[in-house]
Amino acid sequence: MDLDTERTIRLEVGRARRGTTRTDDEADARPARLLLRLDDGRDLPLDRALKIGCAPDNDLVLDDPYVSGWHCVVTRESGRFLVVDCGSRNGTFLGGVRVGSGELTPGARLTVGRTAMRVVADGARPRDLGLLGDSATMRRLRQRIATVAPTRATVLVLGESGTGKELAARALHDESRRAGAFVVVNCGAISPELVESELFGHERGAFTGAVARRRGVFEEADGGTLFLDEIGELPPSLQPKLLRVLESGMVRAVGAAGERKVDVRVVCATHRDLEQQVAKGGFRLDLFHRLSTVTIEIPPLRERRDDIALLADHFLDQVADEAGRKALSPAAREALAGYRWPGNVRELRNAIHRAAIFGGAILRPEDLFAQVARAAIDSGRVAIDGRRLDEIERDVIAVALRRHKGNRRAAAHLLGVPKSTFCDKVRRYQLAAE
Repeated sequence: MDLDTERTIRLEVGRARRGTTRTDDEADARPARLLLRLDDGRDLPLDRALKIGCAPDNDLVLDDPYVSGWHCVVTRESGRFLVVDCGSRNGTFLGGVRVGSGELTPGARLTVGRTAMRVVADGARPRDLGLLGDSATMRRLRQRIATVAPTRATVLVLGESGTGKELAARALHDESRRAGAFVVVNCGAISPELVESELFGHERGAFTGAVARRRGVFEEADGGTLFLDEIGELPPSLQPKLLRVLESGMVRAVGAAGERKVDVRVVCATHRDLEQQVAKGGFRLDLFHRLSTVTIEIPPLRERRDDIALLADHFLDQVADEAGRKALSPAAREALAGYRWPGNVRELRNAIHRAAIFGGAILRPEDLFAQVARAAIDSGRVAIDGRRLDEIERDVIAVALRRHKGNRRAAAHLLGVPKSTFCDKVRRYQLAAE
């Protein structure tokens, strides 16, 4: 490395050091040891200066024709790790953005040429409360959960299907430091005749088939947290009984002569508009007010697109043991960012897991979307995960068009369908102008 390059690096490090400052609390929260994990599975500890390039005297030598001889360096300054570009031909990218210098934090994605790597914590993970995402929206969500969790307030979690409402409820429990269990009940999955017994328990002989006393979920969650998912499905006849338990902390089992005291923190969730149900008479107003002491709203994935790449990499890590370590091509990342994800994080996870199982070492857009698109073209009115496949089909066709800058022939080839069929679909969904 020549003197001019070294002088440039020192200047960039100085600018990066002056440009970002952190409080002592934030510095203390940083894991002590970080690793740079390549997509081929190699880990490099970030415990010293690290030179990256294709020249043999680098600490990390990359066999990549798009990497310069001395491409970039990683330095440690005041406990922070900085990557500094060395005037490379094709640039250094952090989180998909070309940078002269930038800070490496847990979860950050570093791309050098065609080689991608990620910063991970060794033996620790960032304080994400199980809710991944670096977007401002997710940071505010985690802060709200951390603030509310230590209180006894009843919480209503709102959000579309697949956004992670149960994860938010679990984070509220974990951060509350309550010693009891975290118990989950889906109110929409229980027979209306058995909901009361499920919630409050029953005594032996209370009804046909009650051959023994059974504790309800309120008793099971005593000292902990009870998560009532899909609370909007609770039968109207049980709503006043739930309200009484919330107000008094006393539970009466079906067929019991007396009541039992319970100490339960209740968290509820729904994707329905409860205020609209109240207006129509399907949900009690007083119960709604009692449940919504604090409201937490989980944003849909389309409103936090900056988190999609991080989540996708996380889901790839989840299946690495069974499917092998896979990486997303730049085109696949572009396709992921351009899709609307009406099924939210759940749909993204399923798409990544499916692509990891059936795709090659480098996943392409067609590995992620073609299977869904072909099914949609063949079965346009069949529902999957509560959505019509014609809705999925429209989204996938739009992604294919954007990927190929409006070239219909190339987009049809990507999805494996005849151009005439593809053009018919474009006209049907009025995508010609997109």
